Amino acid sequence: MNNPMQDIRYAIRTLRKNPGFTLVAILTLAFGMAANTTIFSIVNALLLKTLPVPHAEQIVVLSTEQKNNPITRTFSYADFQDYQKHADAFSDLFAYELSLVGLSADGNGSHFVISYVSSNYFSALEIQPALGRLILPTEGQAPGADPVLVLGYTFWRTRFGGDPGVIGKHVLVNGRPLTIVGVAPRGFYGTYSVADCQGFVPMSIAGAISKDSSSLWSDRSDREITVLGRLKPGMGVKQAEASLNVTANQLAQQYPDTNKGIAIHVYPERLARPEPDPQNPLPAAAAIFLALAGLVLLLACFNIANVLLVRATVRQREMAIRAALGAKRGRLIRQFLTESLLLAFFGGVAGALLAVWASGVLGSLRLATDLPLRLDFTPDGGVFLYALAAVVLTGIVVGIVPAIRVARTDVSAVLHEGGRGSSDGPRRHLLRNILVVAQVAGSLVLLVVAGLAARNLMNAQRLNLGFQPDHILNLSMDLEEVGFSETQGREFYRQAEERLSALPGVESVTQAFSVPMGYYSDADTLYVEGHPVEPGQRPPTILRNQVLPNYFETFRMSLVRGPGFTEADNEKAPMVAVVNQTMAKTFWPNDDPVGKRFSITSQTGPFIEVVGIVQDGKYRGPNENPMPFYYLSLTQKYDSFRTLHIRTSGPPEQLTSIALAALHEIAPNLPVFDVQTMTASLDGGNGFFLYRFGAGMTLAMGLLGLVLAIVGVYSVVSYAAAQRTHEIGIRMALGANRREILRMILRQGLTVVGIGVIVGLAAAFAATRVTAQLFAGVKPTDPLTYASVVTILTGVALLACWIPARRATRVD
Repeated sequence: MNNPMQDIRYAIRTLRKNPGFTLVAILTLAFGMAANTTIFSIVNALLLKTLPVPHAEQIVVLSTEQKNNPITRTFSYADFQDYQKHADAFSDLFAYELSLVGLSADGNGSHFVISYVSSNYFSALEIQPALGRLILPTEGQAPGADPVLVLGYTFWRTRFGGDPGVIGKHVLVNGRPLTIVGVAPRGFYGTYSVADCQGFVPMSIAGAISKDSSSLWSDRSDREITVLGRLKPGMGVKQAEASLNVTANQLAQQYPDTNKGIAIHVYPERLARPEPDPQNPLPAAAAIFLALAGLVLLLACFNIANVLLVRATVRQREMAIRAALGAKRGRLIRQFLTESLLLAFFGGVAGALLAVWASGVLGSLRLATDLPLRLDFTPDGGVFLYALAAVVLTGIVVGIVPAIRVARTDVSAVLHEGGRGSSDGPRRHLLRNILVVAQVAGSLVLLVVAGLAARNLMNAQRLNLGFQPDHILNLSMDLEEVGFSETQGREFYRQAEERLSALPGVESVTQAFSVPMGYYSDADTLYVEGHPVEPGQRPPTILRNQVLPNYFETFRMSLVRGPGFTEADNEKAPMVAVVNQTMAKTFWPNDDPVGKRFSITSQTGPFIEVVGIVQDGKYRGPNENPMPFYYLSLTQKYDSFRTLHIRTSGPPEQLTSIALAALHEIAPNLPVFDVQTMTASLDGGNGFFLYRFGAGMTLAMGLLGLVLAIVGVYSVVSYAAAQRTHEIGIRMALGANRREILRMILRQGLTVVGIGVIVGLAAAFAATRVTAQLFAGVKPTDPLTYASVVTILTGVALLACWIPARRATRVD
């Protein structure tokens, strides 16, 4: 009797005798487990997985912060070198810059995501190559030196078929010859958390590959590189931060024009994903979603605990006989816990399988880009350990209350009842009702959060974006990838616009550097004429785009003042700009902004003249506050990287193949990427993707909670009605009609539901204060959401009560 294996065998026999209950219990727990494991898989991939390098806990990310400059987080190369010399708290400081270039090998071209890395990048990470060698600490010490390339493991497998013969192979990157010297180790994707870096080159050749990086080595205001460090053993983040700020103060005195007011922050690598940010919402969002998933599992536990309480009542006589034969109280509790742990185990296995499937589906979601972004939510050992802990905890939560109830049974009283069956006392009714109240309350909280997420998505989609995204097709390209000079590039874009405009169904064609709410943007430090920078302050950094004169017409953006860009604004004419309304109000609140001037170089110029004011729009996300923004003309400031925007009279996706063919007639080897409609770009990118993802996840958990709560309400009302069958028969024999019986049973069930709704409303008010940061577009107390949730929950609960109540009125 004391052998645990006997408990397990007996528990299995007991569960096999009740296949209906066993199946429902396993499925209920499986859905709760799946929700938890899936959410934890996402959190694990985004925040908890360490870099696949030795002693990853020592890796930190550095960030710069400058007063009145929220965009500054990266470093200039010159500053990085100075910090390297005085990094007493670090065994190494190393750096990288992510860039998109073109790779040409074996006559085939493709766009290619690379990292320009410092010479000590791989040695600091302490990793070994999968093939060949990595960049050596002695390489990349001078501009233009060491044109070598290390391939990313995934890219080597897909682009070169895993051929070991690539070592020593010569390829063209943006038309510049490089030599492949090695392949990065498997599982190492670079140090930007959401990208699968396809290649690594020394920072010394950045200027040779990309014109945008030509000033990297000399200009302290060119802050483009991300700096990481490996802490010395025993050194903490705060100590390292204090040490770096001593150097920052010294640089501020030496170079006040570029370094005044800069402070350094240090973050553990896992808390700096995807970029270091003191207001990073990712950890808080992860905690909130884990809490919601935990609530789903708790509701599942309450559901099964309720059923087990009923089964415990039925099994009172069995347990009393065991006790009379000498079984100790602990022995009886162990038997019940064995059964609940078995249920939790089977539910956990089913839940893990569901989680693996769900994680695969989420990982396959297509974002609005062809870039190799990495969303790998596949569960690993840590996730399964988490699931195992959840299984054990679930088994205890589910079984402990029924087990203790049974262990406290009065043996004498139960045995003296004989064959009359055991009664179910009011205390057990109360406990089951409390569990149902908790289920209804928890379900209401989940549904309110899901409702707020859905409302947030709808509000975001109804926002005035400042432009009309419908009927626009986007095609992105970078002519540096095929080695075009500026003269060749200008001619290509002229021909491309001419040919695309002639296609049937095309209303207009324009060009721009960045896509609204896309993955990349540009910004400049502004020196506004007549607004001298105060001592100790830095000029503001303002986002901008480069566009053709017809850009505003194509996007249906209204010019509210001034002529805007004209064809006369060419490369020989003085520089001009169009600013948005917020920028006009910020810098010239009491003057006419048209004709005013600012510089992106220095306080003394050269200056750019404002020739127009355009309506405000959304530039980084739907719920952002109005921000200053300005536009330069692509005809004046050439950029090889552009997106062609084609406005069509019909469905724009139908024009895709024709447009691509027209471009390849001009440049056959040109890689064209992110080919999609503007609407698809918004749905899958920085526009609405996160809103859809959050709404979908919370809605799934809300529906799970609703189902669990309704099952709980139904089971309690149904069981209570069955227990009162004898009483109902007597009442009807004494003259009670069916309406009165129906009202009596409904009142009992709806009382429990009503209490649950009241408790749930109070809990939801508290919970939504915490989740408010996730749903910036809707108030946490949104009355429509609360009214809708209460109506839906009450209506479904009423149906769950009505079915057993209706059955009770048919008692003979």
